[in-house]
Amino acid sequence: MRHGQRGVTFISFIVIAAFVASYAFAVLKITPFYLEQMKVSRILTDVETNLSGSSTTLAKIRSAINKRLDIEMVRGMNALDFKIKKSKNGYTVNAQYERRAAYFGNLSLVVSFDKSVEIKR
Repeated sequence: MRHGQRGVTFISFIVIAAFVASYAFAVLKITPFYLEQMKVSRILTDVETNLSGSSTTLAKIRSAINKRLDIEMVRGMNALDFKIKKSKNGYTVNAQYERRAAYFGNLSLVVSFDKSVEIKR
Protein backbone atom coordinates (compact mmCIF):
# COMPACT_ATOMS: atom_id res chain seq x y z
CA MET A 1 0.00 0.00 0.00
CA ARG A 2 1.31 3.41 -1.02
CA HIS A 3 1.19 6.34 1.34
CA GLY A 4 0.41 9.88 0.17
CA GLN A 5 2.97 12.62 0.06
CA ARG A 6 3.77 14.32 3.34
CA GLY A 7 5.02 17.84 3.71
CA VAL A 8 5.53 20.64 1.23
CA THR A 9 7.45 20.35 -2.02
CA PHE A 10 10.29 22.72 -2.74
CA ILE A 11 8.31 24.64 -5.36
CA SER A 12 5.35 25.02 -3.00
CA PHE A 13 7.72 26.27 -0.33
CA ILE A 14 9.13 28.89 -2.75
CA VAL A 15 5.60 30.08 -3.66
CA ILE A 16 4.60 30.38 0.01
CA ALA A 17 7.86 32.18 0.83
CA ALA A 18 7.23 34.65 -2.02
CA PHE A 19 3.76 35.49 -0.67
CA VAL A 20 5.06 35.94 2.86
CA ALA A 21 7.99 38.08 1.62
CA SER A 22 5.72 40.34 -0.46
CA TYR A 23 3.39 40.82 2.52
CA ALA A 24 6.33 41.59 4.82
CA PHE A 25 7.71 44.07 2.26
CA ALA A 26 4.34 45.85 2.13
CA VAL A 27 4.22 46.06 5.93
CA LEU A 28 7.73 47.54 6.01
CA LYS A 29 6.77 50.14 3.40
CA ILE A 30 3.63 51.41 5.21
CA THR A 31 4.82 51.22 8.83
CA PRO A 32 6.33 54.76 8.76
CA PHE A 33 2.97 56.13 7.59
CA TYR A 34 1.18 54.63 10.58
CA LEU A 35 3.85 55.96 12.94
CA GLU A 36 3.36 59.42 11.42
CA GLN A 37 -0.41 59.08 11.79
CA MET A 38 0.01 58.24 15.48
CA LYS A 39 1.98 61.48 15.89
CA VAL A 40 -0.68 63.49 14.04
CA SER A 41 -3.40 61.95 16.19
CA ARG A 42 -1.43 62.83 19.33
CA ILE A 43 -0.95 66.39 18.07
CA LEU A 44 -4.69 66.85 17.52
CA THR A 45 -5.51 65.41 20.94
CA ASP A 46 -2.94 67.65 22.65
CA VAL A 47 -4.18 70.76 20.85
CA GLU A 48 -7.75 69.89 21.79
CA THR A 49 -6.78 69.37 25.44
CA ASN A 50 -4.74 72.58 25.67
CA LEU A 51 -7.10 74.93 23.85
CA SER A 52 -10.54 73.66 24.88
CA GLY A 53 -12.35 75.89 27.32
CA SER A 54 -10.36 79.00 26.42
CA SER A 55 -11.19 81.77 24.01
CA THR A 56 -9.17 80.57 21.07
CA THR A 57 -8.77 81.84 17.54
CA LEU A 58 -7.88 80.30 14.23
CA ALA A 59 -4.36 81.78 14.47
CA LYS A 60 -3.80 80.25 17.93
CA ILE A 61 -4.89 76.84 16.69
CA ARG A 62 -2.58 76.98 13.65
CA SER A 63 0.30 78.18 15.84
CA ALA A 64 -0.25 75.36 18.34
CA ILE A 65 -0.38 72.79 15.52
CA ASN A 66 2.85 74.15 13.97
CA LYS A 67 4.65 73.97 17.32
CA ARG A 68 3.48 70.40 17.88
CA LEU A 69 4.51 69.38 14.37
CA ASP A 70 8.01 70.69 15.10
CA ILE A 71 8.16 68.97 18.48
CA GLU A 72 6.96 65.63 17.09
CA MET A 73 9.23 66.03 14.01
CA VAL A 74 6.47 65.44 11.46
CA ARG A 75 8.17 66.58 8.24
CA GLY A 76 5.50 65.77 5.67
CA MET A 77 2.87 68.21 6.93
CA ASN A 78 2.37 71.78 8.05
CA ALA A 79 -0.46 73.60 9.83
CA LEU A 80 -2.11 74.56 6.53
CA ASP A 81 -2.73 70.86 5.80
CA PHE A 82 -5.18 70.76 8.71
CA LYS A 83 -8.70 71.92 7.87
CA ILE A 84 -10.17 74.13 10.58
CA LYS A 85 -13.87 74.99 10.50
CA LYS A 86 -15.96 76.98 12.88
CA SER A 87 -18.66 74.97 14.61
CA LYS A 88 -21.41 76.08 16.93
CA ASN A 89 -19.38 75.00 19.99
CA GLY A 90 -15.95 76.20 18.83
CA TYR A 91 -13.73 74.83 16.07
CA THR A 92 -13.45 71.47 14.32
CA VAL A 93 -9.91 70.52 13.31
CA ASN A 94 -9.56 67.79 10.68
CA ALA A 95 -6.46 66.05 9.39
CA GLN A 96 -7.40 64.12 6.26
CA TYR A 97 -4.58 62.93 4.02
CA GLU A 98 -3.17 59.95 2.20
CA ARG A 99 0.30 58.59 1.70
CA ARG A 100 1.67 56.52 -1.18
CA ALA A 101 4.62 54.16 -1.26
CA ALA A 102 6.09 52.55 -4.35
CA TYR A 103 5.67 48.77 -4.14
CA PHE A 104 6.71 46.85 -7.26
CA GLY A 105 7.15 48.51 -10.64
CA ASN A 106 4.19 50.80 -11.22
CA LEU A 107 2.20 49.41 -8.25
CA SER A 108 1.82 51.60 -5.19
CA LEU A 109 0.44 51.14 -1.72
CA VAL A 110 -2.04 53.87 -0.71
CA VAL A 111 -3.00 54.54 2.90
CA SER A 112 -5.69 57.11 3.82
CA PHE A 113 -6.05 58.74 7.22
CA ASP A 114 -8.82 60.88 8.70
CA LYS A 115 -8.84 62.27 12.25
CA SER A 116 -10.99 65.08 13.66
CA VAL A 117 -11.24 66.81 17.02
CA GLU A 118 -13.49 69.57 18.29
CA ILE A 119 -12.03 72.43 20.27
CA LYS A 120 -14.80 73.75 22.47
CA ARG A 121 -15.04 77.27 23.77
